Amino acid sequence: MIEGKIVKIRFKKYYSEQRLWVFIGKVLKFTDNWIMIEGKGIIVMKGQVSPVEIDKEKRIIIVPRENISHIRILPDDFDIDNIEVITKGLRIFVKVKSGPDTSISEI
Repeated sequence: MIEGKIVKIRFKKYYSEQRLWVFIGKVLKFTDNWIMIEGKGIIVMKGQVSPVEIDKEKRIIIVPRENISHIRILPDDFDIDNIEVITKGLRIFVKVKSGPDTSISEI
């Protein structure tokens, strides 16, 4: 069960021009059809000077599971309020202090 866990969700892209959207937060409810999560969204805009935009405030979203590309469980001590983005080579990652960094996109 992933309720109560901190996760990174990558949403499906339905067309090539669509911006990549990742959401990191705590799972409040997980069903066969949807997931409710409280956290922050990260939008990646390729070709920009600052290609990553992170929500300033937490919010609660409900997402149909069919819109989710993948879910990664993050360590329980991950700090949602202080998400740090780093670049390694051609990839953008979210820094995870007590585990491997999690990839969010290519530059």
